[in-house]
Amino acid sequence: MDWLTFISKLIEFTAWPFASVLLVLLLRKEIKALLPHVKRLKAGPVEAEFEREVEELQRETSTQTATAPLPEGLTAERQMLFQLVQVNPRSAILEAWRGIEEAALRLVQEKALYVSERDARSAFAVIRAIGSASLLSTDDFALYHDLRSLRNQAAHATDFTPTPDAALSFVGLASRLRGALEQAAK
Repeated sequence: MDWLTFISKLIEFTAWPFASVLLVLLLRKEIKALLPHVKRLKAGPVEAEFEREVEELQRETSTQTATAPLPEGLTAERQMLFQLVQVNPRSAILEAWRGIEEAALRLVQEKALYVSERDARSAFAVIRAIGSASLLSTDDFALYHDLRSLRNQAAHATDFTPTPDAALSFVGLASRLRGALEQAAK
């Protein structure tokens, strides 16, 4: 192998690593500015995305929740959710969503809204009936769909483990929505 071929091959094999390092160096300020927004990142973007969406929902609804200790005067079910957040955040999200579905179904039954027997356990059909009857504000209706999307991520994404803070925020938002559903049923 002559020197010209050797140098050509050396450049060929080092071009991408060199370009990558150069790109990181050129964009280090922008990368540094983005890092505070990502608390946790895995191979897939699902976990960082979940936390960012929950924080955005919380800002939109202006709901403030504390991480610890447990607030006094809570129902036994809500205290259980706060404790479950510390043990298994994913389960707390699913339990909080179950409470929303139960409250929505009670609202449909209380107001005698029509939902076919086949669709009675479909969350989408139930909320569609509630929306048709205009029993929720547009903000609460939008919150329902946003929380449903986040719940689906928690339920179906593999290797998904949200942070306790993100799960606690979800539980707080879910409790707010559940309260609105229960209020509409009265």
